Formats: sequence, C-alpha cells, structure tokens
Amino acid sequence: MGTVKEITQPNQPRPAASARPGAGLPRKTGPLSVQSDSKRLTVGREISLSGEIDSCEMLVVEGAVKATLDGCKTLEIARSGKFNGTAHVAVADIAGTFDGTLMVTDRLILRATGRIVGTIRYGEIEIERGGRIEGTSEHMSGRDSSNDGGTERHPLQR
Repeated sequence: MGTVKEITQPNQPRPAASARPGAGLPRKTGPLSVQSDSKRLTVGREISLSGEIDSCEMLVVEGAVKATLDGCKTLEIARSGKFNGTAHVAVADIAGTFDGTLMVTDRLILRATGRIVGTIRYGEIEIERGGRIEGTSEHMSGRDSSNDGGTERHPLQR
C-alpha cells in the first residue's frame, strides 16, 4: 500500500498548530464511560471506602462502603457490595447488602439477592422474590417526602 500525503495548495502556508480547533487543549483520556459520567463514583470489588459522600449523580458499590450519602441521585449496590451507614437518594437499586438508614424519595428496587437491615423510607418499592428487609419500613406519601407526615409504618422481622 502507498503512503498518505497532505495535499495543500501551492504557496499557501500551513495553519499553525494553535490555529486549529482544539489545539493546545488537553485531550480527554480514559474510558468513554468515565468521560460521560463525570459525577459517577464506583467503589470496586475488594475496595473499602469510609466517610461522607455528596453531590454525585450515581454511587455504585461493588466493594464495602461505610458512609453518609447525601445529595446523590442514584445508589446501586451490586451483589458483592455492602453499604453501612445513612443514605438519602432519589433511586436505589440493591442487589447486595444495605445496613443502616435508607431514604429513597422515588423508587427503591430490592433484588432477589438484596438485603436491607435497618430503617427504610421510600416513595415506591419493588421487591423481587428472595429480597429481604429486616427492620422498619415506611412509605412516604407523594405530597410529603421530606418529613415524617404522611407515612405508613410497617415493622418487619428483625
């Protein structure tokens, strides 16, 4: 095969590197998913994290997290994941273990392999066959998801 040559008009200067769009700007590196999910935090398998987590779009737990989670839209706990602490999120999808206080303003999905121990408040709940809740469950009414008014309490086996 042949080589590729740049074709230019005779007697026309080549544009300087800084004149090209995007020249001199740092290039994005890393996987494409990291670039598009800039506010996503993934705690991988065999990783432990403790502290406070806030202002994230999504927290994915595959390892162990001991934390207070506030201001995060989505919490996803994988089968291998364990979360211990307090979480206030819009959506939670739990296939692993959550131990503590969980407030889900929109939808809580408890997978067949999931287990919640402690207190939960939710707007909507979906529990697959095999999912377990041990503690107290409270349904929040749609009009009042920020305080204790409009809830139904359901004590569960502990």
